[in-house]
Amino acid sequence: MNPRPRPDVAAVTRNVNALLLRAFVLLQTPLSSATLCLALEAADQALAVASRARRFDLEPRAHLYRGHVLRAWGRWRAAHSAYIRAASMRGIGFSAHVIPGLTRECVEMIRIEDEKRKMRDAEGMENRARLGEACVRFADEVNCDDGDDDDDSIRPGESASGLYLLLNGSGEVVGSRESLPDLRSVRGRGSVHRSPTPPQDQAVR
Repeated sequence: MNPRPRPDVAAVTRNVNALLLRAFVLLQTPLSSATLCLALEAADQALAVASRARRFDLEPRAHLYRGHVLRAWGRWRAAHSAYIRAASMRGIGFSAHVIPGLTRECVEMIRIEDEKRKMRDAEGMENRARLGEACVRFADEVNCDDGDDDDDSIRPGESASGLYLLLNGSGEVVGSRESLPDLRSVRGRGSVHRSPTPPQDQAVR
């Protein structure tokens, strides 16, 4: 049984180089998401061709160009991974100092991105805490004991002619209303108190 013939070495090399050249040319044009997608697709195809042909000498070169595309895209973690896989690349015009410099740049940009994300998260938590302090939260009605037995017939949720005092999280009165909102549609829990009905002769005119 004859072993499976390997693809022509020269043809595979030409195919891989043509795809990588396409990726390189696309990176020289004004960059956009569409352009970067095409460049990454060309580099991925070059890597696939080299892998199928078992051209392990060409795979690192494809990884290098994948790293260039991802670096231009600002996808630093993926670019760092691609450059690591390209570390074994050898060839004419290739400097052994290229990969370490590129990986160091990726590591630095990853660090900066992590710091920015932590700052955004901290600012978001501060903003949510600030908004939480200013929010008025409604909850179940709590009747005040005013010593007036006439209120015994008032059902929970009814305001009669009384007022409901609205309290914030610190227990401070922030407003009043004649009826309670539908508590099932209000998020959060706080305190809502109903004030006694003022006598007619003490009503504010």
